[in-house]
Amino acid sequence: MKVLVTGQSGLIGSHLVDILLAYNHEVYGISRTNRNKNPRCHNFCLDLRDTARAKKIIESVAPEVVFALAANAAEGKSFFSPIDITTNNIDVFFNTLVPSIRAGKLKRVIFSSSVAVYGSIKTPFKESDTPAPQDIYGVSKLTIENSLKIMSQVHGFEYVIIRPHNVFGPRQNMNDPYRNVVTLFMNHILIGEPYFIYGNGEMRRCFSYVKDVVDIIYRSGFEKVSGMTFNVGSDLDWSINQLSEVIQKISGHIVSPKYLPDRVQEVHNVISNHNLIRKIFGYKDTPLEKALKETWEWAKKQGPQKYIYTELELPNKLVPKNWK
Repeated sequence: MKVLVTGQSGLIGSHLVDILLAYNHEVYGISRTNRNKNPRCHNFCLDLRDTARAKKIIESVAPEVVFALAANAAEGKSFFSPIDITTNNIDVFFNTLVPSIRAGKLKRVIFSSSVAVYGSIKTPFKESDTPAPQDIYGVSKLTIENSLKIMSQVHGFEYVIIRPHNVFGPRQNMNDPYRNVVTLFMNHILIGEPYFIYGNGEMRRCFSYVKDVVDIIYRSGFEKVSGMTFNVGSDLDWSINQLSEVIQKISGHIVSPKYLPDRVQEVHNVISNHNLIRKIFGYKDTPLEKALKETWEWAKKQGPQKYIYTELELPNKLVPKNWK
């Protein structure tokens, strides 16, 4: 089947491309960078906010299945750069969807949303809960979810919505200073400096290994799950302090983290209910320590990475002190 993956060079996208190729699909990938590109994939280097180029390339591909993964997944940064976050999510999505529909072969869209759509409602988050996002990133993801449902009805294609959370693993971007706590901690260790923890470190997250998550995303493209929404990730919640301790254990480096004030409007506990994916897909977690060891071995091979900071659109006193 002819498949398009946007965000192909990202953590999830690059692993997804490998699986698609292993199952002999004809795979086309679009991303803004040349990281993690599989040479067997038909790769296009493109910023999908470029409407004209996106139209030309995607209509020429005429995909049957689209995995819409491209996004700027920086919840905390979205308060201070709302234009960048919104255009990299909403504009990118429609610049993918519209030419895919126009090409006339589209059968299904799998959209990678986020548990950020839930906000701070009661945990564990259930797919049937009413979303209440409290950051611009979550708002943009919910906007796309609702738009996708409408467009599928009008234009006659299937959709599946995936809400992953705290995904980590080999190939994660270690240059990003704004997100990806697992590789943030690991990169600071490799650089030889303390990492930062916001608040008291007792906020809880369910860290989800990319190899587990990507299997569900792949299967959502081809199994009988049209019209469904899935929380995808681990059931086991850990505090940031506990994560810090495990990373120090597996790396063999003892570090004294620096504690900073809480980030503005950050959700304290991100814990999802996964009964649906266990029922439909038989989902199982890779043990956290095993997954962290594999990620640490990969990170060591990359070596210390220099962080890439971008100019914020609306800087103010609430910007975290470590965001240069």
